[in-house]
Amino acid sequence: MDAADEKRGRLVELTQDECWEQIRSRPVGRVAWIGTEGVSVLPVNFLVDGREVVMRTTPYSALARECPDREVVFEVDDLDEEHRAGWSVLLRGRCRREERTSSGVTPWASGRRILGLRIEVRSVTGRRVLPT
Repeated sequence: MDAADEKRGRLVELTQDECWEQIRSRPVGRVAWIGTEGVSVLPVNFLVDGREVVMRTTPYSALARECPDREVVFEVDDLDEEHRAGWSVLLRGRCRREERTSSGVTPWASGRRILGLRIEVRSVTGRRVLPT
């Protein structure tokens, strides 16, 4: 084993329950989709509702125009650079418009984020790097 290997942590798969527990601990995730400009990735504030993800956006955003009724990917992670540790969870599912405005979600950015979006999750995977 060389010196670089000694600093690498051990990679472990997370269970679905662990994945949901982890994403509930963070206020920001990234939603990715294929739209008119190709692949787009956008950080968003979100909440977990059961086994679905809810978020709010402006009705005129690319997210609002391109994501409803389409497959999206949602990623949440947490990294500890000092200890070279962290976790990452990836959700795949269909995005739908919300009838209500997902009032529990508090966006960090200003503006009228009145359109609620919901990701109906069909697949959950996650991994954790444990420090050495």
